[in-house]
Amino acid sequence: MLGSFRLSLSGFLVAVVSLLFSLHVCADDLSAYIDEWAARSDGPVLFRVLGIPSEILPDGIDNLDLLILGDDLINGSDLAVIGFGRDTLCFGTVSFDMFLNPAKAFASFRSEDSLIVLSSEYPCRTTRCNMSFAWDEDEQILIPIESWITDRSADLLTSADSLLEIGEIRQAADSIRNMYYGWSYYRDSELCCRFLRAAHAASMDASDEEALDYYDAAVYAFDIIQYDDLWFISFDSLEEFMRSDYADYIEAEELADILHDYAGIFRDNGFAVETVFDNIADILEGKD
Repeated sequence: MLGSFRLSLSGFLVAVVSLLFSLHVCADDLSAYIDEWAARSDGPVLFRVLGIPSEILPDGIDNLDLLILGDDLINGSDLAVIGFGRDTLCFGTVSFDMFLNPAKAFASFRSEDSLIVLSSEYPCRTTRCNMSFAWDEDEQILIPIESWITDRSADLLTSADSLLEIGEIRQAADSIRNMYYGWSYYRDSELCCRFLRAAHAASMDASDEEALDYYDAAVYAFDIIQYDDLWFISFDSLEEFMRSDYADYIEAEELADILHDYAGIFRDNGFAVETVFDNIADILEGKD
């Protein structure tokens, strides 16, 4: 009798332990995720995995969707992995642990390494949070592989800085032209001063013809940056210059020296415009 009781007690304990270890599985109501996916599949809360080959998915499943499960997306969200086709199945959840912007996010299958990549871009920037996942055909789950951040506009601005250092003014301007949301990455007045300073420095060791090309390249850049290619010769008084944003990034004396140098280049090449440059330079030097 006692032995039978012990066996019954042992069986009860095994059942309890087994239940405890299975709670985390039972806690995920996968059918609820499918119901939510069905109800919200027309909204911006899910990402279809573009280009995923159906042959790596279970029979009856042709596509995968990643359904957002959270509301506060600053630090990312859990995502339900929903497979659909002839059948609809939920393959559990995965975490995207970076900023998630549903309006500027997409998921795609990268054929070169058979990874699914989810990318999310910040508003008004090209800062992009990326995370890759591998599809495990045996376990039928997504496995996180790697996360990284890219920023095309920041890279182009860095490229422009490097080009300015070696006097490639027009090429640097083209880098700025190819940026998106430039106003999120630089101040117009500061960048214009950088281009003017770099073009002038390159002109000092160049022939007259090359010096004029550097000047033209700087004017080309000003038009790209702020649609004002004559800002540096548009001041009616020293006080006006000092009130401008440019005064934060270039001294009046330095700008006057640059303008006098350009006046000399234009004079040597027969351009009457040199008087305008000299006159503005005089204003910046506090002369009548």
